[in-house]
Amino acid sequence: MRARPVLVVHREAMVGEALAAALARHPGIVPVGVATGLEDAERHAHRAEAAVIDEKVVRAGELAARLRKDGIRVVMIGDVSAANDGGVSTQMPVSALAAALVPELRFIRNGGPKLTPREKEIVSLVSRGFAAKQVARQLGISAKTVESHKTRIFAKLGVPNQTAAVA
Repeated sequence: MRARPVLVVHREAMVGEALAAALARHPGIVPVGVATGLEDAERHAHRAEAAVIDEKVVRAGELAARLRKDGIRVVMIGDVSAANDGGVSTQMPVSALAAALVPELRFIRNGGPKLTPREKEIVSLVSRGFAAKQVARQLGISAKTVESHKTRIFAKLGVPNQTAAVA
């Protein structure tokens, strides 16, 4: 899974920075900016695919509408009584916010797919930079068998290629 660039918009810069740091611990998220207002957020928006916005930020609704118009996934935090794209209460864990920003994380957080021990071995070796022939030699199997395992691994993980599987 490719990491999703996320913009954090919070009325308090320190809280925004802390939230960005907490989100950065999730493998599917890369914070690309922290903003405290509309103008500041718009300067960072071109790099983001998702945004978390504190509903108490001045003109938060306007910002959310602009970002959504640009195809950016928006999650509002704070009082979630207003309708939004998967609003998350500030009382929920950061992992819930991360899953709202990157829905694929729900799948990973729930344990993801069950790889066999052999498939785990292959992913481990591939992640260390081994080519299929090297993996085959190390495990005492053919390169074609390694490729078959990789194909099944990609299908189980729902990824298109080796780079995405390793990520």
